[in-house]
Amino acid sequence: MPFDTELSQERYRVAIIGGGPAGSACALALAKRGVSDILIIEAGDYTQFRIGESIPPESLRVFQALGMDQAFLQEGHAPCYGSCSYWGSNKRGYNDTLMNPLGHGWHLDRCKFNRFLATQARDRGVYVLTHARLKGSAPATGSGFVLHLALGAQASQSSARIHADFVVDASGTRAVFARQRGSRKQSGLPLVCLAARFAIIDPENQRSSLTHLEAVEHGWWYGAYLPDDCLLLAFYSDAATVKARRLHQPEHWMGQLANAVNSARFIHHTEPLAGGILSFSAPSYCLDQLCGSNWLAIGDAASAYDPITSQGIIKALANGLSAAHVISGQADMHLFTQTIEDMYRHYVVFTDFLFY
Repeated sequence: MPFDTELSQERYRVAIIGGGPAGSACALALAKRGVSDILIIEAGDYTQFRIGESIPPESLRVFQALGMDQAFLQEGHAPCYGSCSYWGSNKRGYNDTLMNPLGHGWHLDRCKFNRFLATQARDRGVYVLTHARLKGSAPATGSGFVLHLALGAQASQSSARIHADFVVDASGTRAVFARQRGSRKQSGLPLVCLAARFAIIDPENQRSSLTHLEAVEHGWWYGAYLPDDCLLLAFYSDAATVKARRLHQPEHWMGQLANAVNSARFIHHTEPLAGGILSFSAPSYCLDQLCGSNWLAIGDAASAYDPITSQGIIKALANGLSAAHVISGQADMHLFTQTIEDMYRHYVVFTDFLFY
């Protein structure tokens, strides 16, 4: 069943900008608490490729709280039993889930996962509007906000205006609504992710169910086998290094990979998939203003971490769940935002220790 591409009404109790894990989790949690007239405003249509990511076993607790743990397990994402890493030497280290009472984590097909969450929300009465972008916003007379939307594909866009009593910014690192409210990013070191996918051509090749990490001179490598029978390899570095070494170009990216001997072995018995080197921004920051009257930011819109922490999706899901408590009046907004700020400070201390 497709998602909606046209609006059904002009006023909503809650409008959520962004239909990724944070936005969909917030909508699911609100619907579970009996809140109606919820709108998710999603710029895409859940068919675009999203870089794969692993989630820890603790994610199951959030899925249980959202009432969709069994439905998630039926999706068939590949198990992840932890990670192995090479950090400054050829000595391999492990962080596995062998003794975790919740079992293993998962390697996600992100496109499938995001679509699953949005479908779960829609099936519980949430209006999911795809191919919709927030173009502008302003406080409404009385309370709430007037949102100006662009609807449809670029070539045939139309415009619409709605009223939202409460707005949740779950737009990812764009933080589009929060920035319209005057929020600014307090940034750490921004990274660039350069990723490529490889088809596995030897079915007898044994595949690891661990996430692979390898630190090298100019950044670090991430590798994982994804549920669609392909290998994902990604290199993370700063923008200046990427530009100076021309790592957007496949031959230079492959040259960088060749120098990471523990990562390069993964491409044996594989062949590159179409699409070349895919580039994604990977900033780390926390907004200086996480909320205001009748709005708040969650997920990567509120704060973003270096992907090496593997906290992006679980943080987004947990933020969405907690935000629903705030919106429904069951939790304090100041305490919610204080928790996000404290977690970001702990993250900064962790990364300073890790890298310096």
